[in-house]
Amino acid sequence: MFKKRITAVIVATVLMHSMGVSAHEMKSLPSSAASQIQDNQASTWLDQESYLLATDAYLWGSTLVRMEQVARQYTDLSQAQNDTSYRAPLNHFGHARRLPTDEDTDMPTANRDTLYSSAIVDVSKQPMILSTPEVDDRYFVIDMFDMWHNLFKYVGTRTTGKSAQKMMIVAPDWQGDVPKGVTLVEAPTAKVWLWGRTQVFGEKDYSKVHEIQDHYTLTPLSMYLSGKITDFTSTPLSPRAGIAKDPLRFYEELGAYLKANPISKRQQALLGQFKKIGLSEDGFDPSKLTQAMKVQLEKAVRDGRQIVAAQTSNPVTLMQKDAWFYSFVLDQFGDDNALRSLISHPYLGGQGAKEAMYPIAYTDSRGQLLSGNKNYTMHFTTAPPVHSFWSVTLYDAKTKMLIGNEINRFSISDQTPITKNSDGTFDLVLSYKKPIDSKLVSNWLPTAKDNFYAITRLYVPSQAILDMKWTVPGINPSK
Repeated sequence: MFKKRITAVIVATVLMHSMGVSAHEMKSLPSSAASQIQDNQASTWLDQESYLLATDAYLWGSTLVRMEQVARQYTDLSQAQNDTSYRAPLNHFGHARRLPTDEDTDMPTANRDTLYSSAIVDVSKQPMILSTPEVDDRYFVIDMFDMWHNLFKYVGTRTTGKSAQKMMIVAPDWQGDVPKGVTLVEAPTAKVWLWGRTQVFGEKDYSKVHEIQDHYTLTPLSMYLSGKITDFTSTPLSPRAGIAKDPLRFYEELGAYLKANPISKRQQALLGQFKKIGLSEDGFDPSKLTQAMKVQLEKAVRDGRQIVAAQTSNPVTLMQKDAWFYSFVLDQFGDDNALRSLISHPYLGGQGAKEAMYPIAYTDSRGQLLSGNKNYTMHFTTAPPVHSFWSVTLYDAKTKMLIGNEINRFSISDQTPITKNSDGTFDLVLSYKKPIDSKLVSNWLPTAKDNFYAITRLYVPSQAILDMKWTVPGINPSK
């Protein structure tokens, strides 16, 4: 009893100081008023604690929620799909059959260099065999992502070479025998996203790419061992968790998806803190939260999105040169949950620096937002020193989609017939309106009417790029 009384005195003293209320003033108040002040102040601090915990929960868990949403979106065939879609039933590949334009909106910041392939793989019931063909005339890669957007395995030109491959993807803690000639791949989560890119040399090359894509296959282990490979179906994933109009739906989804994706012991300590806001490995239970606490949880989601968006210019995690931002950690986020969330949202499927680099620019070399109200140039003293290929693509700042234009040019790459200067250098022209000088049209990259941003893709970059001895030239306003 004595200890409880001492504790109450300490708490009351802390509250008085935090409120700027002296002991003398508290004594002069009626006991009921003093108690009300203490209760109100305690409630305020609890609300603030809820906000801080909920913000951390958003930064940490928004990637898992995003990836589980993607898994459902990319296996949803309830509506007719166009030929740039790569949706497919669970445990099957879907393939984009042509390059995207401004009218195709399935993938933000889509590239114009490769045809995409995608498969959501569920190995919770049994392993799946991934087969890829020999590809000796072009670049290709199939990335394996877990449900936290960790890129844990590359299959393709740079890592496994041009030879045909067979890999068995297994769930965490799976035990069993690996078939002869098959490489074991242990997935960190029971669901895996396979994200493929196959280089395309213009529209006339589509048929060759399609043939390669058709030889990317998935086979259940039991069927593979039987030797009787036939078509199969898998039970679709459950619908998204929660109710659409629920302002706390994010936490409902996170709680549900945590059940399906057990976390490591290292992460359990962090999750343990979230019990105070009703979130645990058993799901989300808001029954003990006050209305004020729920308001803080809603606010945390809104603010968390802003924190994530701000990572596009975070000087701690990104390197900058001539207004281009470079990231070298897209396949090794570590504990940078905000950056992980950023990449899994508008830059979903980004690869590590050795596989590809994606310098991005939102401003010109003078620090002003890129806008169709101005004309720009980029002066290249040499072509980007890459082992595969390169491109520069522009996107609408609001939609993050390709920009429609009168010549249907969405990017300039090593395949573009660029007009070079007499010394071998070349200049790209970025403008909303078509250049008056016809000689400049071959190097013209049309911009949006309003704000836009640029991404330079450098596939299998050389060491000079990795060491930033060669960097993308700045986007300079024309005089």
